[in-house]
Amino acid sequence: MEEAKLDSELERIHKTFPYLWESHDFHIKYLTRDYGFYNRGFIIGLENKVCKLLFLKETNSPVDSILERVGTRSALFRPPDDLFSSTDGWYSLTGLIYWLSGIQCERDKNVDQDLENVSQYLRLHIDKVLELFRSPDEFDNKLNYYRNLYKDKQITVEKIRDERARLHALGKDSSLEAVIASLRGAKK
Repeated sequence: MEEAKLDSELERIHKTFPYLWESHDFHIKYLTRDYGFYNRGFIIGLENKVCKLLFLKETNSPVDSILERVGTRSALFRPPDDLFSSTDGWYSLTGLIYWLSGIQCERDKNVDQDLENVSQYLRLHIDKVLELFRSPDEFDNKLNYYRNLYKDKQITVEKIRDERARLHALGKDSSLEAVIASLRGAKK
């Protein structure tokens, strides 16, 4: 992977997640352009005082999604065998937010649209993510609590799409925030 490609990927992430820098004091901590089976991918690691974020892609294909992980402060950016698993302190960002909020993130095959979806989703729930990682000693208990909190009230991508279409047809606000509020009990 050429350095210019890494620069463009970093710019893409910076542009799509501006609130990480502006409001939550994240900064770049780790970069590599030789990641993946053929060393064509990249890893971009961010951190603040509470947790770490990881953006990684194993190929240089423009259609492959960028994976997002969130990790504890003690998680290594290059754990053994590049596993980035929960045993190493790393969690799927969208999976973790699904547990925290009960709302499934829509994924897209277009890299820019996919990152935008994840960014909107994270923006709505970043305070919960940061709160979860703020107290490492309580992390497991809090995570178990959230795993069970929305068990019977989960909002799937299909529900979001249907509600967005319904609100749009009525000429109402069909933003992600409005859709979630409507699905969580606002009057229809």
